[in-house]
Amino acid sequence: MLYRTGSDVNISARSLGDVNVQVILEEFGGGGHFTMAGAQIKNMTMSDARRALIRALDGKLAEMTAQN
Repeated sequence: MLYRTGSDVNISARSLGDVNVQVILEEFGGGGHFTMAGAQIKNMTMSDARRALIRALDGKLAEMTAQN
């Protein structure tokens, strides 16, 4: 989930265990646990944050696909 708080865009991520959301959100300076993580992005529009998150997810999916 992406949501705005003031000038920051926050990302809250959850997983059922198939994807390590902590690793993905560490790319945005965040952290957490394997199945729950968050990040706060400063000075970025909601649209740009969404695109950046989609790129990170696509990269993780490509990595997982290559491993299988």
